[in-house]
Amino acid sequence: MFHLLFVYGTLMSGFSANIFLSDTSFVGYGILYGGKLVHLKEGYPAVVEGNGRVFGEVYQVDYSTLKAIDFFEEFFEDFPSHSLYLRVKKPVKLLPYNDFVDAWVYFLNSSLVSIDYMEILSGNWREFLKKFLMI
Repeated sequence: MFHLLFVYGTLMSGFSANIFLSDTSFVGYGILYGGKLVHLKEGYPAVVEGNGRVFGEVYQVDYSTLKAIDFFEEFFEDFPSHSLYLRVKKPVKLLPYNDFVDAWVYFLNSSLVSIDYMEILSGNWREFLKKFLMI
């Protein structure tokens, strides 16, 4: 069985963790509404609940790939309270088709209130890094 996965950070093409998606199918670019993109002090992004939009990529993945990414994202299905991220199914708008699909998205665990972050108002981590790092 295949799943759709929306990624917005290091799992996107051109970034180091995209290796997890090397044997998957790229579906297209997408927009997640109802989330806010943030940059954690550790140097990677997260999505939290909010009124913004987040730009990313959608991939079709199999179960074993999804479970490998769960481990990478520190999501523990049987122990969500101990997870850094929670995997949640959300509607994502596919571009340029403007159709919505249900895709898995990793949200920062809201019980981790002590985590410091900076909001990325554009909702685009790739563009944020270009400006932030001046590349």
